[in-house]
This record gives sequence, C-alpha cells and structure tokens, in this order.
Amino acid sequence: MKHQNLLNELRDSLGQFSHQIEAAGAMQLYDINKIAEDLICGLMRELCDLPNLKNLNVEKKKNYPGIDLADDTARVAVQVTATSGIEKIKGTLETFISHNQHNDYDRLIVFILGRKQGSYSQSAIDVVCDNKFSFQANRDVMDYRDLAEQAVKVSPKQLVSAVDIMHAYLRGVDVGLADEDFDPPEDPLENVHLNLLELFFPSKLCVAQLNADFTASKKGRSRRNLRKAVQDKCRELGIKVPSGFEVSSGNIITFYDLEDDNNPYRAIIEKGTVEPIGSNEYYEIDEDHERIFKSLLRFTLQHRLYKEEVVWKHKDRLFVFLPRSSGDDIREETWKGKRLSTRKVFERKYNKNDPSKVFSQKHLAFSVEFLRTGDGWYVAITPDWFFSYGDGFRRSGYAQDNIKWLKRQEINLTVSNHFRFLSMWLKSIDEEDLFTQDEMSEKFLSFGGIATLDGHPPLDDSKWLPLHDRSEEDDMPQTGRLFG
Repeated sequence: MKHQNLLNELRDSLGQFSHQIEAAGAMQLYDINKIAEDLICGLMRELCDLPNLKNLNVEKKKNYPGIDLADDTARVAVQVTATSGIEKIKGTLETFISHNQHNDYDRLIVFILGRKQGSYSQSAIDVVCDNKFSFQANRDVMDYRDLAEQAVKVSPKQLVSAVDIMHAYLRGVDVGLADEDFDPPEDPLENVHLNLLELFFPSKLCVAQLNADFTASKKGRSRRNLRKAVQDKCRELGIKVPSGFEVSSGNIITFYDLEDDNNPYRAIIEKGTVEPIGSNEYYEIDEDHERIFKSLLRFTLQHRLYKEEVVWKHKDRLFVFLPRSSGDDIREETWKGKRLSTRKVFERKYNKNDPSKVFSQKHLAFSVEFLRTGDGWYVAITPDWFFSYGDGFRRSGYAQDNIKWLKRQEINLTVSNHFRFLSMWLKSIDEEDLFTQDEMSEKFLSFGGIATLDGHPPLDDSKWLPLHDRSEEDDMPQTGRLFG
C-alpha cells in the first residue's frame, strides 16, 4: 500500500474514532473512554517515539493518580481524558505535582479524546505549575489531529502498525492493541443508530449592542436573567421580538440579519454597532462562547417549534406537543418511515364515570442537547412524556407517578420508535420550510440524517426486543383521575 494511502486511512480512522468518543459522551456511555486508553497507548508507541509506553491502570491494576500511561525510560507520562476544558488541565497538573510525579517524569501529555480547545491560557497553567514543572499547552495538550501530524514523520513500518491498531480498535478488538493480535472478533459487529441528528445552521450570525433602554439597571444580572429582562422590557414597550436570540455582556446575538433595517430587533439595538461574524469563529472563541452558541441554537429551535404548537417547558427542560387547537382532544401527526404512519402526540381523556371531567392530558415530549464534534454539529434527542391539567397545560402535580408508570411499560423498541418519529417529523417541517415563501429569513435550522456508530458489539435481541409493549394499550394508574 502506498505511503499516502496509509496516511489517508489513518487520518480517516482517527476522525471516526473522535466522532465515536463524542457521540458516546453525548449518550453518557463512558466505558468507551477506558477502552480507548489502550488505543492511545498503542498509537503513541508507534507515532510519538515512546516504545515503552504502558497503561498504568492495567499494569498497576488500579487507577493511577493523575496519569494513565507512562514511558519510564523516556520519562513521559500521559493523562487520557474526554474533558477538554482548562479546568481539567489544571486539575491534572495539580494532582500530578501533589503526588510528586514531576520527580519521575520530565514531560506530561494531556491527550483529549475528541477535540481539544483552540487555545488554553498558558498564564493560568504557569500559576498551577509554580515553577516546579514545565507544561506548554500548545505542545503538551494533544488530540487525534496531533497524532495525524505525527504520522507523516514516522517510518512506513510504524505507520502500518498504527493503521493496524486503529483497525483492531474499530473492529472491537481490545487485547490486540497490546498483543499485536489483530484477528477479527468471533461475533459480527453491528452499525448502531444513535439518538443524534445532523444539525445545520447559517454560516454567519450577528452581534449588536443593546440600546440604553435595555442595558440600564441590568448590571450584575446573569445571562439568563438579562435575557428575561430584555423580554420583559419589550412587553412593557409593546415590542414583539422573536425568541431566537441570546444576550451576553450587553450584546444581542442572533442569526437574524441585524444589518437589515427591517430586522425584528431594530427597536432594541444601537444602530451602527452591528457586527456580522462567522458562526464557527464565534463558538470557537472559548468554552463560554460555545455555551452561548448552544443556547442560541435552543432558543432558535424554540421559536421555530412554537409555530408548530410545540412549546418549551423551562422547568422540565422539555419540548412538549400541544393540540393544534385548544379544544382538540387528540393531535395526530403523519410521518413516513418504512411506510406512512400516524402518530398520536397529544390525547385528552375524560373520566368514564363523569365525562364532564378530564381524566388526563398526555403529551409526547422530548429534550435536546447540542453537540459539536470534529466533523460537525448534532442535536441529541431524548423522547419523554409530559402530563398537564387545565387549558393552560400546566404541569400536573401527579405527572411523575404517571411518567414512571408509563416508562416501566415501554420497551427499548418503543423508545427507538419515538426517536424515529421525532427525527422524521423534524425533517418534515424542515422540508416544508423549503417550499414556504413567507418569512424565509426565519428558517435558520435544518436537520440531516441520523448518526451511526460503526463496529459496535452485537446487541442481545432477547433483551433489546421483549415480546410485548403495553404502554399504548393500558390506562394510566388511578392517580390520573385527579388530573384537572
């Protein structure tokens, strides 16, 4: 195999590895991180000139404080972590120094599973090191991209070994990483669908300064409270603004074109302060800007779904389907998977003994989390339920009992079907937007395909697919009679 082909193959498999790590983290599946220690150990042996690198957690049969890998001959230690923030770097250094490991090793590498930050504060790191140890963030914080860069410097034999190690890992062979045994596993591997949808948004956003009416007397407020203060002031002045915005440091951040004189926020911003900026430039500034950007994505989604009678319940952190009209007892949505189907997303039931009284109001609901990976953005969708009372659809005090009961009845396939419906429904309203001519400037979010995890160990269908699902057939427990 040509040298360039080997480099391309290693680069692609490293990118796939990074995606798997971040996707597993979004699903709170952290066992993969421990398995990945062996992978990083094998790769760094070949690519970083550390032939004696060992996994201390395996060699010492315990969790070694501060570090996971070490080459005692080269006097290099490695911490492997999925957390990329500066606090993790500082905490690792504090542990490393407090256990006097800086006396045993001349260099500490923090390897980020996934993607490291664009930069780290060297001055903050120097304070932790306190002249006891030298740690250079631009050199000693590494991720898969650094390994790809190292690959061009090694011999063809080392490169072949690194490619074989990656192949073994992606096939699910853990022991092969240390023993050079690259036989495929006995059980065939599967491609697993994750609860992640590809997410697309405009390449640019706008930042502008709020005018004096909206910044006066707002100092010291948290970002969320400042945003609420802006909304309250708008209501006070009779100004209607879309919810697709975030506020930080006296500025409004939104995907709307604030340079357009007809933009919906023109009454609350200072003219001449508008600054267009690339979306990626904004969220890559630091962790705080990425959090603000994720919040902007949620508020933008909230504004879009409100038009579909799907509302955000802040206390429950859920998007909740409402009836299309307040008097409707049932709401159904048509969607297409393998075949055309109808899905009930809201149902109002009445007391059998007294039909004038509401027995329950059940809503399909879902939570979202936005995730940035090495190859793009995803939205993690977790199906849920919501129970309400009254015309205002306020959360029922007995909701928790009903939800616990309902979830006990559901099987894995039921939850999977909920997710499939939600993913197809979101894509369908996205497609409707493409053919809608009015308010085209508000069509900011678009949804792609479902993410998959390749090379997953096979699932036991006897556990994954129980014989019967009663969740949609049986009535709620009797606490439901107290609804409304």
